[in-house]
Amino acid sequence: MNTSLPSVVRTLAMLEESLGLRLASRTTRRLSLTDEGQNYLLHCRRILADVEDAEQSIAARQSEPAGALTVTAPVLFGQMHVAPLIAGFIECHPGVSVDLLLLDRVVNLVEEGIDAGVRIAELEDSTMRAARVGAMHRVVCVAPKLLKKPACRPIRRN
Repeated sequence: MNTSLPSVVRTLAMLEESLGLRLASRTTRRLSLTDEGQNYLLHCRRILADVEDAEQSIAARQSEPAGALTVTAPVLFGQMHVAPLIAGFIECHPGVSVDLLLLDRVVNLVEEGIDAGVRIAELEDSTMRAARVGAMHRVVCVAPKLLKKPACRPIRRN
């Protein structure tokens, strides 16, 4: 423990004084525990084992996710892709409850108290963190019959 022998002897002497009994018998050549010292050591080891168990229990709790999580995503994409992933996540982490908000409007995550959002768009400059998790490809399809019709004038909206 990187402690000098005289320091250990002084600490032991102070402990014995505070307890009002001798824990060790000392000679010039040998140091041995008294019966009270052995009993005291046994109790201290038990206490240290309990402290270690408590620390391990707390550490195990901290390594397992727990709490409430609110996630938002576009309706169709959320139903097809996000909801099944969340169901699997909850199964693996029963300590987590997830509220999934499927909305086709872009919500302000901070103002609405949402923890995570799935976006299918380029993000504006923001102080939030974003991670690209995939790419969406859009395809415009039309029936050949419609291509043969004369072009219609676009509808103007005011």
